[in-house]
Amino acid sequence: MPLGAQSKSKDIWSGVIEKSEKKLASWKSQYLSSGGRLTLVNSVLDSLPSYMMSVFPAPASVTERLDAIRRNFLWKGSEDKKKYHLVKWEELIQSKRGGGLSIRELNTHNKSLMMKWLWKFASPEEALWKEVIRSKYGMQDRWMTEEVTTPYNCSVWRSIRNLWQLVSTRTSCKVGNGEKMAFWKDIWCGQWPLMQTFPELYNLSQAQDATVAELWTGPGWNLHLRRNLNDWEMTFVAAFLNTVPQNLNLTEERDSLVWKVDSKGIFTVKSAYKDLTGTNTQEIGWPWRMIWKTKVPHKMISMRRTNRDSQPSLSTLCMDRPAVANVHPQEKDQTGHCTRCSCNATHSREFAQLVITPDALA
Repeated sequence: MPLGAQSKSKDIWSGVIEKSEKKLASWKSQYLSSGGRLTLVNSVLDSLPSYMMSVFPAPASVTERLDAIRRNFLWKGSEDKKKYHLVKWEELIQSKRGGGLSIRELNTHNKSLMMKWLWKFASPEEALWKEVIRSKYGMQDRWMTEEVTTPYNCSVWRSIRNLWQLVSTRTSCKVGNGEKMAFWKDIWCGQWPLMQTFPELYNLSQAQDATVAELWTGPGWNLHLRRNLNDWEMTFVAAFLNTVPQNLNLTEERDSLVWKVDSKGIFTVKSAYKDLTGTNTQEIGWPWRMIWKTKVPHKMISMRRTNRDSQPSLSTLCMDRPAVANVHPQEKDQTGHCTRCSCNATHSREFAQLVITPDALA
């Protein structure tokens, strides 16, 4: 990145676009199958902008250009070839279990990479760059800085800080020594902060910003209430005591965040991307595992096209190209037909509904 350049300027992204175009120049002379092009898109073209995207938000014009490069190479392979784009790009960037090709959606990938800096900042390990950030922007709480409102000289951290809501809603707290974790305001006991679960007790507390260690007395909890409780308020206390741990064991380990999206509790770009795109909650309406989990080359992508009705059949081409329908008005093949001949429609439907197994593909 040039010194003094604006992070939102398209000029600093020109190198990423040039690298992508140079890669294409070396591939266009090769005879690549559709499966081979898909592999290159997922393994090479998707990774080229990752370095820049890990720090800077990519302008819309840049992501659109990179999408066009990947899209044209996937369908055509070469600019001098004329091939139709038979499936919407929005469908191709879906996960394989959702009917797509697991091509990265760049805007979401950009956010996932930048979110990693927020996770590192909130982690207990100390670093010089964290001290610089804290000194410059101040702390909102014990985990994150104040929101950046200055319109100049802080565009990088401002863009990263704006994603804190995406991180905080997907984390909970792990109690260590209790010196960093806010008793009322952090999620450490239950699914919500205690200030939301027990607002009556929170409003009566004189230590609303206290840490877990400050309110834990050893045998119990001291909430520092500003008055004695009424009889009708004792039900809140009973529910409170059933929620918070009564035998808390504070250790010398520092308090830390737990990434709820991952089973190991550790932030990864992959898990963040899947959660932001809703991959784990997508409904499965087709035999994706039978197609993608079998030990066959990716050139069997044609089976995926057949099942998703995206083969270049006459019926598919006629939807957007009336001229094709006029040439062959009687030979429109049925949905799911993987060839261009006019064989029996019943056979076409049977082939489209074929359950692909490893034995069938052997």
